[in-house]
Amino acid sequence: MKKKVLAFMLTLVMILGLAGCGSKSAESTETASDTAGEESSAVETEKTEEAAGTESTGEAETLTLLMYTDWYKAGWEALEKYIDENADELGFRLEISKIQGGQQGDQVLQTKFATDDLPDLIQVYKPQWVEAYANGLDKLVDLTGISSTSEYDVNVLNGTYIYKDKLYAMPIDSIVLSGVFYNKEVFESAGVEIPKTWDEFLAVCEKIKETGITPVYYSGKDAWSVQPPTISGILNDAAERGIDTFGLMDLINTNQLKFSECTNFVDTIERTKELIDLGYVNETYLSDTVDSAHQALADGTCAMYINGTWCADNITEKFPDKADNIGAFAMPTPGGENYINMFTPYALALTTQCENEELGKKAIAFITSAEAQQIYADAQPGLYLNKNVNSTIPAATADLQEIMNAGMAMTDWEEINNFSYGNLSEPLLNYYTGTLTEAIDVTKALDAETERNAKAQGDANW
Repeated sequence: MKKKVLAFMLTLVMILGLAGCGSKSAESTETASDTAGEESSAVETEKTEEAAGTESTGEAETLTLLMYTDWYKAGWEALEKYIDENADELGFRLEISKIQGGQQGDQVLQTKFATDDLPDLIQVYKPQWVEAYANGLDKLVDLTGISSTSEYDVNVLNGTYIYKDKLYAMPIDSIVLSGVFYNKEVFESAGVEIPKTWDEFLAVCEKIKETGITPVYYSGKDAWSVQPPTISGILNDAAERGIDTFGLMDLINTNQLKFSECTNFVDTIERTKELIDLGYVNETYLSDTVDSAHQALADGTCAMYINGTWCADNITEKFPDKADNIGAFAMPTPGGENYINMFTPYALALTTQCENEELGKKAIAFITSAEAQQIYADAQPGLYLNKNVNSTIPAATADLQEIMNAGMAMTDWEEINNFSYGNLSEPLLNYYTGTLTEAIDVTKALDAETERNAKAQGDANW
């Protein structure tokens, strides 16, 4: 049943085997499309200080690059600075513009694809996103044959960056893994161990609650953050069918399977509400934020927080003395078949608007090369897909890496759906607060939005 999953993950073991454990990590990017939304303006365009501060006297050509504001962090800062300082030798420099994340930024990108107002290079979620949300796959250049691909395992590129037999993009940034992050001292004081099944998880929560500490932290004010506790459930639906998430989403994308028919997914959603009903979740979860969750986990005022490895990165950045006290494990299921979601890195693509296509390909080949990615990783440690990049990672991330290397991880299904399923966090919060009465209603909302968008695109399967 797990053969395809195991085969896929074996390639990642080879790629990531050199990644070690460390205590210093820069803050990583967030993966959900609705992470932002509270900034004052939907669009922010700026030239970074590093690039603006250095003038070239050579013939380097400027290439424009667009990305979400949240994605421009220490890695990009270091890499752009290097590119600008060596522009004459490289033959190009970058002019990076940024747009706000979340739904508002997504709409800006959709408009740019629709009006052919695109930069030379663009950093997006995945080619599938461009096809499903922006109807713009034909506006991305096939990168097949660029030199940096030799530094990546083709099986890792397949299905995401290689899509419909074309290399539409290359990975930029690190892998994010999702799981349950826990405070080791809290566990030790409560006399509990890492749970393997759901019943064991509930028993751990009860013992921790008896000590006066909040067992599980939800951060509902940042609506996207209520999704990670639920999304791993669908991996069990794939595993039961003997396929991976690519195979499962093929069924959903062709109307052969509904989200509401993924019983493990539905059951996982129901269990996340059970934690609220049993009093194991912070009472103020609707007004609490991701930052407050990280603070509570680091301080030990909560025991567990279910999120992605950017949680470990942020704690390492803000509370370096607490980083080694944070561990991680897979979200437990009733049967103990515990998978974790793997969010593959964001995609860097070349658009058809680039007048110098060869230079654009050369730029992407360099940016995704081991040389450039090492510069990126040195400034922003993480798990990188380039086989020749080494980086340190927090202890909690290393815990989840072990699970991934054991074959118990699958590519996040949200990244590879062909049609927009809407905003998962909205029906989840409606379910938690009683507007929706059943867990299956959450998945039916995804089905309805998927059908609406598939029909809007004229898909013959609907």
